[in-house]
Formats: sequence, structure tokens, C-alpha cells
Amino acid sequence: MIAHTLVTTLALAVVASAHMSIFGVWINGQFQGDGRNLYERTKFNIQTNSPVRNVDWSYIACHTLGSREQPKWLEVKAGDTFAPEWYWNERGDFYTGSHVGPVLVYIAPAVSTGPNTPEIWTKLFHYAYNAIDGKWADDYFKEDATATKGHHFITIPDIPAGNYLIRSEVIALQEAKFPNGAQHFPSCVQVRVMTNGTTSLPGGVSFPGTYLPNQPGIRWPPEGAETADPKDYPLPGGEVWGKSPGGGIYGLNV
Repeated sequence: MIAHTLVTTLALAVVASAHMSIFGVWINGQFQGDGRNLYERTKFNIQTNSPVRNVDWSYIACHTLGSREQPKWLEVKAGDTFAPEWYWNERGDFYTGSHVGPVLVYIAPAVSTGPNTPEIWTKLFHYAYNAIDGKWADDYFKEDATATKGHHFITIPDIPAGNYLIRSEVIALQEAKFPNGAQHFPSCVQVRVMTNGTTSLPGGVSFPGTYLPNQPGIRWPPEGAETADPKDYPLPGGEVWGKSPGGGIYGLNV
């Protein structure tokens, strides 16, 4: 059985100073609903917005219930805009007063061995810090996402038709100077690409495996340093795939 989730679903840390999750997804400006999140919350009576701290855990791929395939697949085409809507405690809020960090987006084929299969992920987009505005990526999420049709977005690449997972992640860095201090908020959405492109994804990224506990970007400021210039923050997970159409953050430099 293919094993995946549509949105982040279960609390890993009992105490954390940041909490966030994806409420739902906008595709080409149309909201696709939040049924996956509400389904899991109702069925399992669990909190859905706490972080993964240990990058060696299997949950780093798609969060705690990432091994569960869900019945809903969102149909997309090459060139479509895919925009996750993040929230803090309820839809429409997003608090960044105590945390800062980057946003990263990956894609992988929905293979039968699941989201932890080594080297299946490809990075489509990332963003860390804007030195002009003095803001981190998630600072731009404070605005209600219904106004922008999602806080940030990627463009669906021209890849072969089939089932894929899109993994969006925010990393909160306010405690990242400590071992396992970075707070990861990964959320995987099941999509079905309906167009049949010819550009194959290179893969090469593994969850777990690519992120290491003490690597720069996961440990921040770097081990032994009290402070660091956010302009020098090294995004983890390697470079964005050269053939990715990319993405953006709504409100950036506006």
C-alpha cells in the first residue's frame, strides 16, 4: 500500500515554543479544503501542529502519520500554482513573535515503499532570510492566507503523470543552537499530476538522511557560536533542482 498523508497530523514534542501546520492547499487560487486535517483531528483526537525535533526520526519526512495513505489526491497540471496555507492555532492566524526560520518545498514520487525511501526527494524551492526587509521566510506568513491564496507557493514542474507527494516544511530556529533544538514542521500533500511531462525528477534527498543533527542550518547559530548573521544562514537540503519552475512568498518585498 502506498503510505502518505495529506497534511501534518500528530504532536511529537510535549513542550515546544512554536507550533504550526498546514490548514489546506490553494491550487490556482482555488481552496481545496481542509478535510484531511479535520479528519485526522477528529478521528484520533490529537494536536496537529507540534514540531519534529530529531532529524533521524522517520517522522522528519511527513510527520507522525506520514505512513498513512489518504483517499484524497489533489489533481494538478504542469504550470499550476500550489500554495499551502499555514496556521498557528486556528485558521487565519500565524504567530512568529517567538520564532524565525526558512521555508523549503520538496517533491517525490509516491512510491509503495513510502516517504522514507532513500533519495526520492527533489527540492523545488527554498527561502530563508530577506536582508532588505530584515525578515525570515515565515515572518511573511503573518498575513491571513485567504487574502493571498496561500502564504507561499511553488509551480508544478513538467514531470511525468502520476502520484506524488509535495513536502512543505518550515524550520523554526529559536532553539536551534541546542542539540535537536531546531523545530521542523513538515507536511506532505498527495497530488496527482495529470499532464505527462518528460522531465524526470533527479531525487537525491532522503528523509531521514539528508539533514544531520549538527550540520549548519540545522544547528544555528553554528555549534560554539553565540550569534550569527542571518544573511549567512545556510539552507539545508542542498540546492533547488535546476529545472524547477521555482516558487515564491506572497508579500516578499512588497
